Amino acid sequence: MSRVTVPDAVTPIDSAFTVYVATQADASAETQGWSPALRERVQNGLYLLTAVHGPHETIKASTDATLPRQQNRRAVIRVTEVLAHLALLDDDRIDPLDAWIHRRLASVHPEIREEALVWIHIVRHGGPRRRPRSTTTVRNQANSAIPFLLACSQRYRTLRQVSRADVTEWLAQCAAPHTEAVALRDMFKTLKSERSLFANPARGVSLGSRPSSVPMSLSPETIQRLTAAAEANPALKLLIALVGIHALYPHQARALPLTAIDFTRGWLMLGDIDHPLDAFTQQAAVDYIHLRHQRRPHTRNPHVFISSQTAHTRAPVTTGWMQPLLRGLPVTARQLREDRILEEAAVTGADPQLLCAVFNITPETGLRYTRLFHPDPTDSDDVSGCNMETS
Repeated sequence: MSRVTVPDAVTPIDSAFTVYVATQADASAETQGWSPALRERVQNGLYLLTAVHGPHETIKASTDATLPRQQNRRAVIRVTEVLAHLALLDDDRIDPLDAWIHRRLASVHPEIREEALVWIHIVRHGGPRRRPRSTTTVRNQANSAIPFLLACSQRYRTLRQVSRADVTEWLAQCAAPHTEAVALRDMFKTLKSERSLFANPARGVSLGSRPSSVPMSLSPETIQRLTAAAEANPALKLLIALVGIHALYPHQARALPLTAIDFTRGWLMLGDIDHPLDAFTQQAAVDYIHLRHQRRPHTRNPHVFISSQTAHTRAPVTTGWMQPLLRGLPVTARQLREDRILEEAAVTGADPQLLCAVFNITPETGLRYTRLFHPDPTDSDDVSGCNMETS
């Protein structure tokens, strides 16, 4: 398909089928707010594909990917979505997570690799008594276990040869063994339940203390750098306002709907959050929405933040959109939120009950912020007060 253009295409096998698919694509274009140029590119791609496929054939995603070079990646994605919506797609694409897992396990001994894949498959897809975990969890669990698997590959041919001493010695040389211990215990327990192992060498192995992160206030130099960067980037400015002033979680900011911001009253409403917008946040929102409309005037996406990929869908942006905004800056979105809560704690006497009520956090989290001001909190009344607020 890479050398074919619409004028060169033969007469469709079934013109009614081609018209039907084009009509459905137009409906998607209206619903999702495709630009005229994108709509034309998608229609051209669908014409080429349906011209050489009958109404009872499925179209491979790999065939879709070979559309003419003038078809940009965004159009190919929309073509794939239309075909999938019409149940006409044969999705033969390589799963990105599968490809990543096999790359990471490439240097592991083949037998150990197969045993590890059994565990990863269950973590990812679940089992009779286990729910599937998120892609992030799968990656984190695999990343924690793979160094151990590589070390085992130098000495053994199978995980059945691993002893308890191997596990404890490995964890002893880890700087922060809690995460690794959790992954290894889960892996060996799963493989034992699947009868891939005769015994579980990690049974009863201590997990160690969970690594604790003490929230720290941002330095004046960091705040100055953020301010300078925000002035040149409306999206970053609004993100800093939502996370660093209103203490939204990063995922809440990414998925913030347009209806959550009331520009008439100057108000922010999102779940338990219901309070006025300060002048900085309101101006940041106005500037970004104006830029959003200039760049994507046809979008129907209901979220405040959009990207080149989500502008033609109704999905929120992902962490892959947010992370580049903060790249090169000495701060993460989580640290921005922590700084805001610490600021509130500093000006209100570090009252955990107040922090629970204002930021809708748990008592344990509230005490995490007040310990910076009161290293040895002993007032149990504060904790019980937080429980009443959060309940």
